[in-house]
Amino acid sequence: MCELFAVSSDRPVILRYDLRAFARHGGGEFRNRDGWGIVFAQEHDAYLFKEPAAASESPLERMVTAHAPPSRLVMAHIRLATAGGALLANTHPFRRTRYGRVLHFAHNGSLPGLPERYAKSGVAANCIGETDSEFAFLLLLERLRPLEPAATPEQRFAVFREFCAEMREEGTANFLFADGETLFVHAHKRRSLANGAFGESRPPGLHLRELQAGEGAWKIKGAQMEPAPENGVLVASVPLDRKKWTALDEGTALLIEHGRVRCSG
Repeated sequence: MCELFAVSSDRPVILRYDLRAFARHGGGEFRNRDGWGIVFAQEHDAYLFKEPAAASESPLERMVTAHAPPSRLVMAHIRLATAGGALLANTHPFRRTRYGRVLHFAHNGSLPGLPERYAKSGVAANCIGETDSEFAFLLLLERLRPLEPAATPEQRFAVFREFCAEMREEGTANFLFADGETLFVHAHKRRSLANGAFGESRPPGLHLRELQAGEGAWKIKGAQMEPAPENGVLVASVPLDRKKWTALDEGTALLIEHGRVRCSG
């Protein structure tokens, strides 16, 4: 199953996240060997590194881990292909630029009916790859277009939340959407591996952990973040340490900015 991860912080932090360790959900026991990608947001742009290969075997991933740039928002994805082959064009996160902002999107789940339903739309004409995930991203941008260019994060969040409710009717829809240093999250449900086979999709699709002031720099096997933020939020498909993670209810949408959850619904 695809794996999602994001961190939002009130200050620029250096996150050295060894995706080879994260890819034990991927390149190893969970077989997600079809691609990886990671975004480090900056004030007006973002570093994006991605590759249509197993993170567990990637020299590029090791370079990114060793030389991660400081950022207040980091978003990562490990891919198990369910639609489209192991190609760069099909590798998350996807990027588009709108109204002077760089936008990124990653998806865990399957929305198989979207390409056929919108086959004759402008969305289809603007797809680079073959995935239902990229289709969903472009549909979201179409929903947001009437608000631009001066919409507030709260206005975008209202549209995002309605869009996610629509996507839940299409399949499984765990989303990370980065609008500059603002993170939009939607939790649905996900499949998990048991006895060598994937079961039915069930909630929770994502988990959240709020970093506490004074607890020090976050560090686990395969990842460390420094300096310690005063306010920080982690989002992941599964809990990554033994501290308190909150399993997000099915259909939960969040607006997170600079280490704080600003809106939920």
